[in-house]
Amino acid sequence: MATLYSLELGGSNSNARTYPKPGVGLGGRTQHAQRGTYTITAALALNDTIQLFDLPIGARVVGGFIKSDDLDTGGTGLRIDVGDAGSSVRYMTGGAGTPGPVAAVLQTINFAGMDFVVTSGNTRVLATVSVAPTTGATTGTFTVVLYYFINEPA
Repeated sequence: MATLYSLELGGSNSNARTYPKPGVGLGGRTQHAQRGTYTITAALALNDTIQLFDLPIGARVVGGFIKSDDLDTGGTGLRIDVGDAGSSVRYMTGGAGTPGPVAAVLQTINFAGMDFVVTSGNTRVLATVSVAPTTGATTGTFTVVLYYFINEPA
């Protein structure tokens, strides 16, 4: 099991992207997005965790997507779930025909993740390999974007 980091969190790349944390604005009605991209340099394995980005306190998730290259060149066994420390599948659940096992885009947020509010500290969003690939690709990218509003304090 390996812990891997997106470009936005430093990755293995000296040209890491850094973005300021979005703040509150317009009464909390401004939509924000966080994005994490991981560039595959070795085949993913069971329980690998990609640390993607942090959602700030007060973030209310309202949508998002996964976009991935075909990371299972020998089949469709690979499953990559997107969640956080509280639930590995809070935001999205992978599987056959979804991003990872095939090149695709998934825009379906899980029930538990839609309208989820970060209530304490920043929440690190993670992508976890819950089913190993049949034949893992050694190149490609995996990207997750979550859209959210910031709840303003009462």
